[in-house]
Formats: sequence, C-alpha cells, structure tokens
Amino acid sequence: MIETIFYLISFLFVLSLVVVIHEGGHFMMARWCGVRVTDFSVGFGKELWGRVDKRGTRWKICAVPMGGYVKMYGDEDAASAKSSTKGIPEEEKKFTFMAQPLWKRALIIVAGPAMNYLSAILLLAGILFFIGEVFMPPVIGKVMPESAAEAAGLQEEDRILSINAKPVEDYRDIVRAVQLTEFGKNLTLEIKRGEEVLSVLVQPKYDAGSDVPKLGIMAGGLYEVKRESFGVFGALYRATALAYETTVDTLVYLGQVLFKNRSASDMRGPLGIAEASGDAARGGLLSFLLFIVQISIAIGFMNLLPVPVLDGGHLAFYAVEAVRGKPLSEQVQNAFLWTGVMLLVSLMVFTLFLDIPRIIERIF
Repeated sequence: MIETIFYLISFLFVLSLVVVIHEGGHFMMARWCGVRVTDFSVGFGKELWGRVDKRGTRWKICAVPMGGYVKMYGDEDAASAKSSTKGIPEEEKKFTFMAQPLWKRALIIVAGPAMNYLSAILLLAGILFFIGEVFMPPVIGKVMPESAAEAAGLQEEDRILSINAKPVEDYRDIVRAVQLTEFGKNLTLEIKRGEEVLSVLVQPKYDAGSDVPKLGIMAGGLYEVKRESFGVFGALYRATALAYETTVDTLVYLGQVLFKNRSASDMRGPLGIAEASGDAARGGLLSFLLFIVQISIAIGFMNLLPVPVLDGGHLAFYAVEAVRGKPLSEQVQNAFLWTGVMLLVSLMVFTLFLDIPRIIERIF
C-alpha cells in the first residue's frame, strides 16, 4: 500500500510539474501578446485555494492534481477548445485570444510545447554542467530466448564496443544501428566479455508480420556518469543535441509502428508512466530528474502532433487559415475536434490495455 502511494505521488508530481510548465509557456506568451489571462490553475475540479493578481488573473489550486490549465479571455472552457468574442464589450475584444492576428495566436499556442523543450534542455544542461553526461552503457542485461542475439552466442554482461566498425558509447546507439539495418543484412559486433574482445556476426530477426529488425537483447538498466567537463555553452549545446536525438528516436518509433508493422508494446499509458515515475524516484534524485526531462520532451513532442485538440492541431488549423485567408467554418472545426478527442480516448484505452497485463505480471 505504501509503495502504491509512493508511485502515485511520484506520478502526480511529475505530471503536474510538466503540465504547469507547459501551461506557463502559453501564459507568458499570451501576456506578452496582450491577451488577458483569466485563470491559471494547478489541478482541475473544485478550487481549494485562489487569489487574483493585479492584472486580473486568478491563480488557484484545485482538488484533482492531474496537471493544470490556462484560461484566456474569451475561452468558453478550461481546455480552450472553443473561443469567441460574443458578449464581450467592443472595447474589451482586443484583449481576447480570438481577436489577435494569426501570428500571435500561433506564437501563444507553440509557446507551450516550446517551454517543455526549453525546461528539459535547461535541466539537462544543469546535470551536464554539475555532474557530467549520464548515459546507459551498452551492456547486455538480458538475452531473449530464440532471438538473433542468442543464435549469435551473445551473453549477459557482454559490452558492445562497436557495430560495423562504428564505436558504441550508449545503449541507444545499439537501438539506432539495429533499426537502420536493411533486411537480410548482418551486423558485425565487437564485444568485450570479461577481459576478452570478440567479433560476433549477427543477423537481426523480424517478427511475423513485422518489418522492424530486432536483436533480442535488453539493457542492463544501470546509469553511468561520464565525468566530462562541460562549460555553460557546451552543456547547453549537448543538452539541445540530446533533446533533438530523443525527438528523432520518437519519430522513428512512431513511423515504424504506423508504417512498418512494429509492435506498439513499448508504448506507455497513464499506468505505465506512473510505474516508470515510481521506478525513477526509487532510483535516486538523478534518475528522477532524468525522467522529468524525458516526460517534458514527450509532452512537448506529443502536443506538436497535428491532432485536433492538441496544440499541433490548432497550428494545423492556423496553417489552413493562412492559406485560405480565413478560418475553417465552426462546424468543420468542431468535427475535427471531436475526431481528435476520439483518437486520444482510443489511444488512452489502447495503452491502458498494454499497461495492465505488464503491471499484473510485475506484481505477481
């Protein structure tokens, strides 16, 4: 019971922090663009505490600690899914979101995901500056039965030094190399086993109905710190590069799931994220901070997808408006918004069905 509460608190803390950072991006850009913000809420539901600042924004903490929201003048709901200037005095309309020119509306929308990326980069840069680069060593933690790795004779605790003569420093280098392998091609792995260095030839396997190659290994799961000296600008540059690599890896994964029949079993829903947040918190402060970085990038990336309801969906509407010279009709936008809602609910249900069996297996 205590462990469950610990995992729940870790999850709610990470989710609330990352979402509040996201909404803070919208908030700051809205104010900069001259839009009046009526509410900034941490959590949803019944208000537990609140106060109004000198610019008319009500800051509040609500009963359900599942993220938060920013409500702008003219918004019809907390999700800002619909906005209008109906019923607002003419002299006040200039302070509404909908009254702003297209470029300002786009800036306000993109500021949320941008703040997620910026906060992740700054946090990661701080870790690089004060501690060094944290990475997962390319050490095999587990060899899956009947896999390409098992057929090639790879063993647990083997450290992969290079793949096709290209040095490997991080476990992610292995994942990228395998994903880019052409069908039927072999990989030459240089591995260190104890004090011995060996060369191993491996042909990645393909699951039935899948176009994605697999080696059949799992990481050891232990982080190492590369004690490399980073200056302020060096740390910022490296952190930006790592955020970019994470985004590209995510795009590659989604592309393979959608177009190459890759299994979606690696996807995580709310329960899976709660499980991962608890594991990260138990791993210590550094592990927890790195998890916050990952989730912040994930939230920023997800919100940029061109799915109605998400920020990327709004940006897609604005792109159409820029081309047409006028926005889509309210009926068409509502149809897209409901489609987006259905997609997100379907995705949540799907990932829930992926999470539950894994968590049950872990418990029992």
